[in-house]
Amino acid sequence: MEYHNPTLRVLRILELIDANSGGLSLTEIANLLDLPKGTISPILKTLAATNYVVTDGSLYKIGPHTFELGLSYASGQNALSIIRSEMRSIVSQVDEVCQMGVLVGQDVHYLLKEEGHAIISIISDVGHHLPAHVTGLGKALLSGLTDDEVRQLYAGYRFFPYTPNSIMDLDTLIAALQDIRSAGIAYESEESAAEICCVAVPLAENGQVKAAISVTTPKFRYTDEKKQQITQLLLKKRQLIEESCRIQNCRLVF
Repeated sequence: MEYHNPTLRVLRILELIDANSGGLSLTEIANLLDLPKGTISPILKTLAATNYVVTDGSLYKIGPHTFELGLSYASGQNALSIIRSEMRSIVSQVDEVCQMGVLVGQDVHYLLKEEGHAIISIISDVGHHLPAHVTGLGKALLSGLTDDEVRQLYAGYRFFPYTPNSIMDLDTLIAALQDIRSAGIAYESEESAAEICCVAVPLAENGQVKAAISVTTPKFRYTDEKKQQITQLLLKKRQLIEESCRIQNCRLVF
């Protein structure tokens, strides 16, 4: 991969200052990085002006904004721990695959996956992407957007029929999302793959959908009773995850 050298300089300056808690002078930073002071000076001034570093006039130290970024990352990791714990609880009760993902453009990016004993073959996995409009998880994520935001996101999009049940136009997608917003839960019935069904709920922070969790099950086990059990469990876990993250000040940032 080809790196952007000016960006690398900024990162190396921050890493160097972070590794020296007592602070470093402009001269020391320039010498350690083997770069001219004239190259380093404007970077330091910008970082100081934006509070990513602080200076007492001669020494530069890590500033509050850099610290806040670190806290945000740690908070996100704690949120993942909370979500994973509840996903394991879900799997223990329904013995089906439970997944968590976020919206990346028009796709779902899968971040967590927990499996029960009744393993099924699904095309999604951690690190993989799938079109949001054909998955329960994706539709739960898209429900956090307004109709206008959805139209803008899918402007010029070419819908592909993954199965005969796949949503194939923007109006149908928007109508489905309106139902999901009202009910607080999303369903998928053989839309991304044959014989696969899914129930999903969005996870929100301050009213903004940040992630979603889902339970995926083969059609032959997806009885009305099983669907109701999964639905009630996911709605309960959604409330529990959001409340736990709020109380523990864990941000849903991934």
